[in-house]
Amino acid sequence: TAPLVLQNYDVYRDMIGDESMPVLANPIQVWEQVTFSYIYVEYDLNIATFKLIAECDWEPEHGLEVRFRNGVADDADQIGETGR
Repeated sequence: TAPLVLQNYDVYRDMIGDESMPVLANPIQVWEQVTFSYIYVEYDLNIATFKLIAECDWEPEHGLEVRFRNGVADDADQIGETGR
């Protein structure tokens, strides 16, 4: 699993309280709450960069954006499709 996506879930969970969002028994379960919308490819000759834009159950208003650089997820934020 992408640790940044799980970290994003955990930060949001801590923000709203444990009652609303369960602790995941297995980190891979985070993907059950993510629906990918599209891939955005950034033009950069030096670093292969793309973003996965998705909706997520824990932040339906803003969704989720995960940036990959050189094949590694290096940033995740609540920006997704519905937040634009």
